[in-house]
Amino acid sequence: MGAKARLTSLLALAAAAGLAGETLLLAERHCSRLEASLRDDFRVVLFLRASLEESRAKVLEEKLRAAPEVADVRFISADEALAALKRDDPELAESVALVGDNPLPAAFEVRPTPESLTHLGAWIDGARRLADWSDLRYKPGQVQAILRLRFYAHLLRMALSTLLCLFAGLALAALSGPRRSASDGPAASSALWAAAGGVAGVLFTIAVSWPLHRDELLWAWPRPLAQISLLAVCATLGWSLSLWRAES
Repeated sequence: MGAKARLTSLLALAAAAGLAGETLLLAERHCSRLEASLRDDFRVVLFLRASLEESRAKVLEEKLRAAPEVADVRFISADEALAALKRDDPELAESVALVGDNPLPAAFEVRPTPESLTHLGAWIDGARRLADWSDLRYKPGQVQAILRLRFYAHLLRMALSTLLCLFAGLALAALSGPRRSASDGPAASSALWAAAGGVAGVLFTIAVSWPLHRDELLWAWPRPLAQISLLAVCATLGWSLSLWRAES
């Protein structure tokens, strides 16, 4: 194989590695970003059956807040609920006003901790026993989406870590073999060409996925350290292949 053909093969291989690595990095960041957005928006709302005095409402709020599964609690009085309804849906608020007195119940809005979502049902069963609730509402589908996105993000991080370890092993294997001093120059040149191929793969991936940047709920850039590591992996690939070729 001629020098030009070897260089073309190296560039193509490094570009494929850059494309695959950047795809995994973007997918991991997007899963993490979407999970965080859904998690921050998730609430469990507990509606009181009857109005409470301020002191009793404060005691109940402290009981809810004391649970390790709870990150934050907010008490919403009936008047606050009606004001929010007038702001968000004036027509419905007018219909409610026809009933007479404010029929909306007071409620507690609870934001669970991220760790508690895996056993949210157990916390809900305990919360039901704290007071006489008329209703308890949350979105089970949102919980499932959060947990699945969390799983996919962990899986992608595991895949990236595995690939990084494999390339580190490749570099160590190349270093452990006999080296020729004459190959140092070509090895450095191959590393630079491989890094350039990796950059090309990264840029192509970003160009294809760029329309997603309009969605602020989803878009997130990979961390700078992860990007640098990806280019270092591509350079290591070219350097290692050059050393092995010199030994053969």
